[in-house]
Amino acid sequence: MLSYKTFPKTLLGSGVVLLILVLFGWAGLQAKASQSADLIAEGKQIFRFDTFGDDDFWGGQLMLHQAIEGAQFGGVGDGVSPATALAVGLKVDVDALPKSLQRQIKKGKVDLNDPAVTLALLKLNAVVGVTGFFNTDGSLSSMGIQCAYATRPWTIPSLRVSVIAWMAGQTAT
Repeated sequence: MLSYKTFPKTLLGSGVVLLILVLFGWAGLQAKASQSADLIAEGKQIFRFDTFGDDDFWGGQLMLHQAIEGAQFGGVGDGVSPATALAVGLKVDVDALPKSLQRQIKKGKVDLNDPAVTLALLKLNAVVGVTGFFNTDGSLSSMGIQCAYATRPWTIPSLRVSVIAWMAGQTAT
């Protein structure tokens, strides 16, 4: 049985032990929270940019990159303009564009019917859902489809996605 004289010391000792346990528990929770935040950031990066090697299929077998760039740039056909890409549902990550390009688009100084603009957007990695792979000479060598293409891009938290046509003052549907 505790006496009145030892009770405060025992209580103080128990309080110190409890405080130490709480502090260690808090540090452990902080470490787990940090790891979770890192995993979430890594997941967003994978979702937005990783093609999981499917460029072998889209570019290597289907040669889709040639249709994207068009005969003017070494491919086949007319190429794909930003207007066409937007019409089939692709989106552009506005934050991936340099501010100067954003201003030019808003002022209507960018030709949204030019496949060269699509290639430039791919080089900036600004097309949500599609990754362009380029040769050293700047020509498109292949392309891959990202996870972000299969889902709605506006479900990515903190990723501001906009349609270029809207930026250019056109009505987006």
